[in-house]
Amino acid sequence: MNQIGNPIENINFLREVFRKYYFTNKYFPYLYSVEKREFGYRKFDSLVVRHLSFKNTGELVAELVRNVPLDVYYSNAYYGYPSNSINEKQWEGADLIFDIDIKDLNMPCYPSHSFYICNFCGFVNSEQKLCTNCNKGKTYDTSIPCKKCFSAIRKEAEKLLDFLYSDLGIKEKFVEVFFSGNAGFHFHINDPSIRTLDPNSRSNLSDYIIGNGFMCESIGVRKNRNGFMIKLPKGGIMNGWRKKIASNLGINQKSELKLKHIVETSGGYEGFKNEINKITKKFGVRIDSQVTNDIHRIFRLPGSINGKSGLTKTKCDNLESFNPTADACVLNDSEVFINLKTSLKINLKNNNFKLDNTVEKVPSYLAAYLICKGLGTICRDK
Repeated sequence: MNQIGNPIENINFLREVFRKYYFTNKYFPYLYSVEKREFGYRKFDSLVVRHLSFKNTGELVAELVRNVPLDVYYSNAYYGYPSNSINEKQWEGADLIFDIDIKDLNMPCYPSHSFYICNFCGFVNSEQKLCTNCNKGKTYDTSIPCKKCFSAIRKEAEKLLDFLYSDLGIKEKFVEVFFSGNAGFHFHINDPSIRTLDPNSRSNLSDYIIGNGFMCESIGVRKNRNGFMIKLPKGGIMNGWRKKIASNLGINQKSELKLKHIVETSGGYEGFKNEINKITKKFGVRIDSQVTNDIHRIFRLPGSINGKSGLTKTKCDNLESFNPTADACVLNDSEVFINLKTSLKINLKNNNFKLDNTVEKVPSYLAAYLICKGLGTICRDK
């Protein structure tokens, strides 16, 4: 059972509003080289269809209007034969992609706006445990991100952009940032010069951006029989991770004595190593490395509806001004009755809603959001 639940009314309603959206929005302006991509989608019964290909956007839209999937995906890879099996596609390269998500930030506020839904009966529980309603199903969590969450994920996105531009030297024209449609940001890097990077090279990039493996020796602190010694790198410490570490420590290329004092007050080499780990955790970006390293991944299609929320994956040109719950909320305003499973407060399309655990008349965009979150069901007989 997925988060939509079993009631056929929920599925029929979502298919209706999703179909209208895809029929009305016939263009996917951020989809390049359609004929080279593998496409796939998740149906409302959770089955995934893969190895689809289309000659143009028109064929893609026709497929979406005809079958109305819950989620739509396309490959970061370019193929000679995208509809063939994975070993016969003729891989020609892949865009570099990054995924950062609120759930990976371990926000203290996360439990306060999370709900625990039974995967058997759909009941909303107060805790993540065996369902108290049916005593059969286990619960999964769904969350309605708050302003603090979105503020934190924006900062994480800004850190990633700094790595891409300053550390890796990627040109801004090759970088596209998208709100995922639920609780994170996706980064598409379509620089032709890096399309042929293999999984190992992409893994090295992931480790660099996360901050994995940074050694004290890189900043000039070496372990020896007397404890440690200082020898700053000849190439300097004011670039890349060295610059981030040096700036945090307040040192420069002429600060050997100061660095020696810092290491001593940290408890020697091992203590300083722990301090370095704290700094890399602070400045590193919490990306999903599995997404970045995979050269055959199918990724959420820009402009498509996210089945976890009913919001769309939306281009974000300005992180500071982008409002996820307004800019990505594009379904229609026609009103429907929905049976709420819990009481909650929410803001969508710049409208505040205070909902009780009862039947409510709400706009279709809100109904879709609540159904996708597993927090409501359509009430047709009201």
